[in-house]
Amino acid sequence: MQTVIFDAYGTLFDWSGVAIAAQQTSATPELAQDIAQQWRKLHLELAWQSTLMERYQDFDRLAAQSLDIVLRQTLLPSDQQARLRESLLQAAMELAVYPDVIPTLSDLTARTAILSNGTLHALQKLADRAGILFSFDYILSVDPVRSYKPSRKAYAFAMGRLGAEKADITFVSSNAWDVAGAKAFGFRTCWCNREEKPFEALPYHPDITISDLRQLVEHV
Repeated sequence: MQTVIFDAYGTLFDWSGVAIAAQQTSATPELAQDIAQQWRKLHLELAWQSTLMERYQDFDRLAAQSLDIVLRQTLLPSDQQARLRESLLQAAMELAVYPDVIPTLSDLTARTAILSNGTLHALQKLADRAGILFSFDYILSVDPVRSYKPSRKAYAFAMGRLGAEKADITFVSSNAWDVAGAKAFGFRTCWCNREEKPFEALPYHPDITISDLRQLVEHV
């Protein structure tokens, strides 16, 4: 059976909602964008460090830790930092899906799953809020293997839970590092490059590159 596994953050769920929330909480547009980008970057770095050091902490806990570091670096007054912290943590739990997500899920006939570094609680809450919770046969967090993507353990965990062969799986992500990790593991990969950026994760290039998730239907 053909199976499509989707990454979550940046692929299905739009992280730009964090920058919007920051701007609404009195940050300037430039600062709001910078906070959103730096938070996402540091969050991933802490996750990868915890995997390499074998000192796993779940993604929600790392989200709070990384945000605190980023906000301290802004040198904003402590009361403004506190308001931003509350607003941004809430925004991360209320991210909208990209416009191409729901039409794609409606048109796909393959079995579908999510594999994410996020916690199961956060993933289910986001999917439910977006109205796509029941569009997936599986929603998988890496928590059970305590190892973040792009660790091979994460992709192997998904394959085992799905009971599928590598050849029957198409892994879809908008994150080049995730595509490279899945490709190195042996999955067929699809890079959803909405912003039409160069692929920076050599040497494991995607099998398919699309600019809109709806184009995936033609390849599955």
